[in-house]
Amino acid sequence: MTIVFDLSHDQPLSIDKQNFTQAINFFRFHTEYFVRIHNEGELNATTLNRAKVLVIPNPGRNFSLTELEAISDFVGEGGSLFLLGDYQIAERQIGNPEALNQILSVISENRVSFTTFEKANTTQGDSITDPVNNITVPFNVRISSAGVTSEIQAAIFSGIGDVYIAGGSLSTNDSSLVVSRGANSSRAVSIDGQIIQEQPPWLAAFATGSARIVLCSSTTMFSDTLCAGLNSSWFQSGDNAILWYRLFNWMTRSEIYDPTPIWFTFVVIVLLIGVGLFLYSILRAKRSR
Repeated sequence: MTIVFDLSHDQPLSIDKQNFTQAINFFRFHTEYFVRIHNEGELNATTLNRAKVLVIPNPGRNFSLTELEAISDFVGEGGSLFLLGDYQIAERQIGNPEALNQILSVISENRVSFTTFEKANTTQGDSITDPVNNITVPFNVRISSAGVTSEIQAAIFSGIGDVYIAGGSLSTNDSSLVVSRGANSSRAVSIDGQIIQEQPPWLAAFATGSARIVLCSSTTMFSDTLCAGLNSSWFQSGDNAILWYRLFNWMTRSEIYDPTPIWFTFVVIVLLIGVGLFLYSILRAKRSR
């Protein structure tokens, strides 16, 4: 199953900056997946040929009409789409939700979008904050798994404990598409601190035809960058890594086993070798008698 990562649209977080090493390495330990990085040129039928999933993490610029048409054809033919946004807070406008909403528009999806609003003749995004459930700063938010309310949510989020996000919000008129949202104390706020919505959704998933679509408002949560307060990467914080492979399981209709830490695998191998040598030495000792 080929997965195409588009990193050709001025993404603030990129492979070149080693921001997705851990997330990409997950696929390299599973022969069921083949990862192709698209980091230059336009997306087209050739770059998407034989792909099962197209991943677009927080683009920094818009897509051309040719690219939008190629993405629309890809989804129409059953290809799955994983769109990731990010937060905008104060001067840190690293998100570009309008570029992602262009894609949703071209695939005729109007039930859910990345939150945008017009201010000072510019299109802006937002940031989810939580004064109660956070680490270090209000916009590093801890999300606890709530009760399962749908079949899709069960497939993706059932059994997951805490995940950590730094992202914007989603806007939807269909709550059945929402896989996870912030706690009662969470808010989506504009760059100047105005409350846009309460208990905002940040993860949505749905099927359209034979394609499967996931919207996640945080690219940061799957990156190698340090999650302040937890002394680990965002990808390795809480159950973020587990959510990562669960999402791809759902998008590819597959059941790939949980990622096992390399150190654990190494320890098991060493123990097995040690046990084998011990048994061999006992056997040789008995034979020498």
